[in-house]
Amino acid sequence: MRPTSKPMSLALLFGIAAVFLFSLAHIGIQTSDDAAMLATTGALWDKHTFAIPDMEWLNERVTIGKYGKDGLLYAKFGAGQTLVAAVLYGIGEALFPKAEPYMWAGYPIVNSSAGAQLALFDNVVLAGLIVGLVVYEAGELCGAHAATITGIMLTLASPFLFAARVFGAEIGAALGLLLAAMLARRALKPDSSIPLWVSVAGLGIAVLFRPSALVFGFAWLVWVSRRPLRDWLSVGIALALVTATIPGYNWLRYGDIFESGYGDYGSGFSIQLIGLAGYLLVPGRSLLLFAPWALLILPTIVALFRRQLNWETGVAAGVVGFYLVHAMWQEWEGGWSFGPRLLIPILPVIALTVANAFVKFPRLVMFCFLPASLLQIAALPVDPMTTHLNEIVREGATFEEMAAGFRETVWSPLGNIVVLQLKAIATPEYFVWLVIWAIVCAAWIGYLLTSMPIENTRT
Repeated sequence: MRPTSKPMSLALLFGIAAVFLFSLAHIGIQTSDDAAMLATTGALWDKHTFAIPDMEWLNERVTIGKYGKDGLLYAKFGAGQTLVAAVLYGIGEALFPKAEPYMWAGYPIVNSSAGAQLALFDNVVLAGLIVGLVVYEAGELCGAHAATITGIMLTLASPFLFAARVFGAEIGAALGLLLAAMLARRALKPDSSIPLWVSVAGLGIAVLFRPSALVFGFAWLVWVSRRPLRDWLSVGIALALVTATIPGYNWLRYGDIFESGYGDYGSGFSIQLIGLAGYLLVPGRSLLLFAPWALLILPTIVALFRRQLNWETGVAAGVVGFYLVHAMWQEWEGGWSFGPRLLIPILPVIALTVANAFVKFPRLVMFCFLPASLLQIAALPVDPMTTHLNEIVREGATFEEMAAGFRETVWSPLGNIVVLQLKAIATPEYFVWLVIWAIVCAAWIGYLLTSMPIENTRT
């Protein structure tokens, strides 16, 4: 199929749909991590500091950061989410200056509930932008048909947009990695006027949100392999500057370039099979359940190395590096979350990489879509975290005991978040959501049958 040049209408359609659909079921603050990042957002705007001493009560229950040399508490998370959300927070506070403080778990988190409510929609907006960019780029690469399927799979058959309903940093990191891949593709064209080092700016955005996104840098090792020496130097300098932001931010908060705020908790890496296999097979985190189409990256990588395509191979190297490093983290399951939270940042890039496979293997795509889409529809009416919380929390349990209980159920065949969520909607109260899922599936099947290229129906 000949790629379409400007699938702007498709990009706009999926972008608007993503923002509209998931803002209707917006959740907001869900975990202690979300609360800490929102508190930092308010502190940055109202007090011009990253310090959150008013959150010491939460840090006493679960580690959200460490104390700097000035004796103040600082959250352990990247600055990207705070910087973006602070703009929205400021707008909300300016529009409603007399708003009450925003409360969570019985405690005030920020000074303005209006600012907080607007700030909490930053991921919804960023997710809509990401889906639109993915559809646009897939159309450029593989045509409008592949772009449409790619948008549907990312939107309805993965936990990507569910992650956008909360306040984590994964969506911002995903935007940065996607921009890096898009800029690199344009820079690698023979007649391009864009230098390759510009694409590193996308990685810099991702690192601001999640410092671990730096491991996607393996992609540039492939991209510069056939480039002149000046590209090696410029890309190396750009990567060094991006890398320097991590110790720089550490020094700004803690006065120590080696102190990230995580301390000894969950910061260790080791060569292990648990994380490698866990992201594929463990019921509470498996890509096979939450986003099975992402596994198409495996045969795609084999085909790419055979064809020796520079841009695609570089993207594959970045994805593999990201996967391996996060699988080696001792807390690889990502704590209190719905699906493989730590892999969310690379889902849009994977979707873009396997877009052509969506057209080549329509029956396999259908098999990938049906179970995964059920999980996403099931997550809309009942918050999965609340459903899971009600199952594992006992009276008087501490934060640490709840977290330990959650980690145990990640492995449970019958007590994991997938089974519990399906049980939650399999009731008369939520029957309408099962009907919605059936309608979505019927529409999807109809689209594939009516728009599938003739040559692909024989695949």
